[in-house]
Parts: sequence; structure tokens; C-alpha cells
Amino acid sequence: MSLYASFVKNVTLPFYERRRGSDLLQRMGGFEQSQWMSTEQLKSLQFEKLHKLLKHAYQHVPLYREKFDSIGAVPEDFTSLEDFSKFPTLVKKELQERLDDLTATNADPQNLLKGITSGSSGQPTIYIQERSSNRDRVAAGKRLTGIAGWDVGLRLFYLWRDSPYQIEDGKITEVDIHAHQSGSLLGRLKRAIHDRYGVVNPTLRVDPTMMTESEMAEMFQRLKRFKPDVIISYVNTLYRFAQFMDAENLSGIRPRSVIVSSESLYPHQRKLMEKVFSVPVYNRYGLSETGIVAIECPERNGLHINQEILHIEYLPTVSETQQIVVTDLVNYGMPILRYETGDTGVPVAGTCACGRGLERIGNLEGRVIELLPSKLGGHVNGQLFATFHWIEGVKQYQVIQDRIEAFRINIVRTDRYKEANLDPMVTTIREKFGTDTHIDINYMDVIPFTNGGKYKLVVSNIKPNTDQMEADNLSSENKLAG
Repeated sequence: MSLYASFVKNVTLPFYERRRGSDLLQRMGGFEQSQWMSTEQLKSLQFEKLHKLLKHAYQHVPLYREKFDSIGAVPEDFTSLEDFSKFPTLVKKELQERLDDLTATNADPQNLLKGITSGSSGQPTIYIQERSSNRDRVAAGKRLTGIAGWDVGLRLFYLWRDSPYQIEDGKITEVDIHAHQSGSLLGRLKRAIHDRYGVVNPTLRVDPTMMTESEMAEMFQRLKRFKPDVIISYVNTLYRFAQFMDAENLSGIRPRSVIVSSESLYPHQRKLMEKVFSVPVYNRYGLSETGIVAIECPERNGLHINQEILHIEYLPTVSETQQIVVTDLVNYGMPILRYETGDTGVPVAGTCACGRGLERIGNLEGRVIELLPSKLGGHVNGQLFATFHWIEGVKQYQVIQDRIEAFRINIVRTDRYKEANLDPMVTTIREKFGTDTHIDINYMDVIPFTNGGKYKLVVSNIKPNTDQMEADNLSSENKLAG
């Protein structure tokens, strides 16, 4: 750790937090200790928090009172985390349409914060967090990110976009990015000073919306001057930058770690980024509604869960994957109980070699909406199309399923591209989706990012058939006996 980072960690930050009356450092210290508890101790802690939260939700949250009544149960009927799996799940549509009924009736409005999801699943959604619970969320998130190399005082580079949405009069509207970026001279100066000389970490933040070659060349020079200790980015935006650096034979950016999230991380992407930056790449998983959920440790055998503040379950999907279901154990303002995330993964058995008792998630292979239905029956995982990365002359790609028998494939080419290079992949698509599947190839100069700054490799515009999933869920939501 540099002299500056040590000074911030041991002098300026403790002084700043004391002046604010904040206990952030104490909370972070508590999470640093609890991560070494045994899995059984952590599960006991989880259930203790869950038991209190269920009582609160039953008494003060109308939507959850309905869910309790629907299965003829009361909080006392749930005597273990296994029992809790019989409680009905919460879906995004309920969050979007019944926010008032999810907000605790005894909550102090001054203690509530409203946020907005990225909208990557199709529609941004308002959620509510308590200011008091947010302190635990921030502290636990910093602890978890610290497992992958972050620390107080280190220089951070964020290849990340600010939210393109805002809340006005209780409704979601798009932010005028140009007005936000310009603003008053004083406002821009304050933002620049706060980022560059922030109390916790000096920070350089770049909006990845365009990522043209000229922009990436400028960003490379800025990074060389800034000398980041940690890089945090969306997967595909940093991968695109790594491709640029590799093609231009650029080097000299040497962070101590790279942390990527928000999109599926493929092995070839990790390999190239590690080659370019000469450090380990760590996968991180988070949700706007709950904060950072899990992250890899140096063992990189699954992602450690923020288990002291979250409870994770897994539900079968229409494919052979399992959907991640999350419960926030600290948010009493808008409890999130058994929330269907739309993301897929599996539990990793056993204790990690690093010694932490925190449970782990494995096989983070994308979202349920990236399971593409086939007219031949069943669903095909979007990872099938990762083969495009190895096709000569394909610089970038995007696969869009418009109808069950029709695909658009957007491609950015290099000079080595030949149409015949796609033939094996076209054959594979027709083998998986039907011999008469229609495939349009579109050549583009650049594939645009989403509003939230992400880059979607695989998109299905077909609404998933959830009838079977709902039937499966109903069978596990029978009334609790006795």
C-alpha cells in the first residue's frame, strides 16, 4: 500500500468519519471478522435476522401480509431457512406495480431512499432502501470488494455509466445527460474535485457509452497518467478496451486488480483482460435493489456471498439452469423477500480454500431472459453464441432472436473477415433452432450499448413461457402443515 493510501486509511478517513458521526469503519471491521465464521454460524445469524424481518413484514407490509394469508401461515410457522423456501416469491412486476404495498407502513419517510434499477431487463424499476440499512449495505459491499483487491485510499478507475434515469414526481424519466455533464462551472468543479480527491478513494470515472477507437486512445492516455490501483467495469466495455489495447500493442497500465460485473464473464474475456493488464480479473455480481451480492476471492472458485445481509436460494428454470432468488435481511423500509432476480447460477458446495465461511455462487451464466426458446423444444443457453468470439474477422457481435424461427446477427468486421467464416455457426444455429430458421446478417461499424451503458451480446425478444415455472413454484408453496 502506498504512503498516501496508508495515510487516508489510518488518518484522514477515521477523522472524517468521526466528524460525520459515522460508524462505517466499525461496521466494515465487523464484516471483516464475521466472514471467517463457520457456514453454520453464518446461517444461524441469517435466520435470526430473517425471523425478525418476517414478523415486521407480516405486521407492516401489506403485500407480504397477503402472501402470508395466501398460504395460511404466520411468521412463527417458519422455524428454519428451509421452511422459508415455502414462502411465495416476489417478482419484478410486483415491485413495479405495487411499490406502495411493499413499503412498510411504519417507516419514517425521512429514513427512506429511492433508487432506480438499470433497466437492463427491459424496464427500469423504482426501489426503496432505508438509510440505516444502507450503512450496512455499503460496509458489507466494501468488505466484499476488498476480497478482490480494493482498499481504502487506493486509486480507482470506473468504466461505468451514471444512471440514465431519475425520479420526478414519483415517476421515472430519462436524464438529460448533456445537461447533467455540463451544468454550472461550480457544479462541474465540485464533481471533479470529489472524484479525484475523494475522502475514501481518488477516482477517475469514464462513461463507456460510445467507446470509439479515438475515445479509447484518449482514455488510455488518461489512465497512464492516473495510474489506477483497481479497475472496476462492466464486462464487455472493459473487454472492448482490452481488445483495443491488444490490437494496438499498448501497455503500461498496471493495476493491482480488475473487477468486472453486470454481465456474463466468459473465459476468453478473462484471459485477454488478464493478458493486457497483467493482473487477476475478479467477477462480481450485484443488484441495484440489494447492492453487491457476491464476488470472487483469489481462489476464484465461485463468488462469495454477502451472507450476513443476504440470503440466496435457487429455483429451477425452463432450462437446466437455476434462477437466483435473493432475500435482503436488513432493509425494513421495503423488505425484499425471495426476489426472483432473473439471473442464473448454482450453489458451490463445501468451504472455500481461502477459509471464509461465506457461501458461494457458481456458474453465473447470464439471465433467464438469455435462455432462447427453440421450435425443436426446450431452451438454448445464450452461451452457445460465444463461439463468435473465435471466428476469424469478427471483432464484435450481437445475436437478437426476434421470433422463435428468426434471428438477426450484428457483426463488426475486421479486414480478415470472410462471409464463409460464419458457415459453421449458421449450421449450428439451425441445428439447435430448426433447419428453416431465418438468419439475417447485419454489418455495423459499432454495436451500441444499452441506455445503462452495458453491451448485450444475446437478446431474445420472445417473452419467456413461465407457465411451467409457475406450476413448479406453486407445488413448493403449499400451506405449511401444523
